[in-house]
Amino acid sequence: MHTIVIEGASGYGGMELSRILARHAGVEIVGLSSSRWAGRPVHEILGLPGPVGALRYEKTLDQSADLAFLATPADASARLAPQWLERGARVIDLSNAYRASDDAVYGLTEFAREQLSDARLVANPGCYPTATQLALLPLINQNMLASEPIHVDAKSGATGAGRKVDETLLFNELVDNHYPYRVGQHQHVPELERGLGRDVLFTPHLLPIQRGLLVTAYVKVNPGITADNLLECLKERYQNEPFVQVVEPGADLGVRRVLSTPLCRVGVAPVIKSSWARVFGSIDNLMKGAASQAVQNMNLMFGYSETDGLLP
Repeated sequence: MHTIVIEGASGYGGMELSRILARHAGVEIVGLSSSRWAGRPVHEILGLPGPVGALRYEKTLDQSADLAFLATPADASARLAPQWLERGARVIDLSNAYRASDDAVYGLTEFAREQLSDARLVANPGCYPTATQLALLPLINQNMLASEPIHVDAKSGATGAGRKVDETLLFNELVDNHYPYRVGQHQHVPELERGLGRDVLFTPHLLPIQRGLLVTAYVKVNPGITADNLLECLKERYQNEPFVQVVEPGADLGVRRVLSTPLCRVGVAPVIKSSWARVFGSIDNLMKGAASQAVQNMNLMFGYSETDGLLP
């Protein structure tokens, strides 16, 4: 049994981590931090029964633990990670603080398994980069895509913007609305470009829904590559992956299919025009885009089955 703490447990990602880890047979949550809910019992907020529900949120955590999840903003993670590492804990950070750092393993699980078992610090990928890279990396690795910039049109529910007070996230601004945001200055662009090895034109949009994320990537293919080639490449790469599903052209890639699941669904449009193809990826931004991917990484770090706590 491994002991776990969650810093930033009152954020959306931290709440999902709490729910997942409460039912994980291999771990025990021993501390949850939240300045917002300090002193209140977990069962009062999340409705969780048993030992986890009996815990109270704390402003600061001073107990020892085998692993600390940091579901905190990047500046807080940059401060907390060294503290937990010095105390002997391993760390999984869900923020952007360490994704470009040589001191951390970049935890895109399906492409990082060999590095995770010995990792002390894991940088969990962002939600948009998770869906985009899972859809495109197999095609790039098989030299199917040209070196031209990749155009990524991405749409996410409002929880993708975090739990903060912001006029653009008010109900009256979101309902019956759909708009691009942070175009040209989104924090995930450098992460996407590092991971894909391409320039990326990234346009994120907010949807008037709570959660769920859909990426449409416009990519130029190399001569002779067909849509069937792209689809077969994805099928071959992910045939034994428990958390990635490759769907046939015309199948439903809507976000409703992945809500509250640890899955990523990827697909390819059946028509290529002027050498440009469209490749899709959909995830729940709070699960595969945050909490469930972090638990996948934890499972591999501790030698558990990758699906423990995530699939029946």
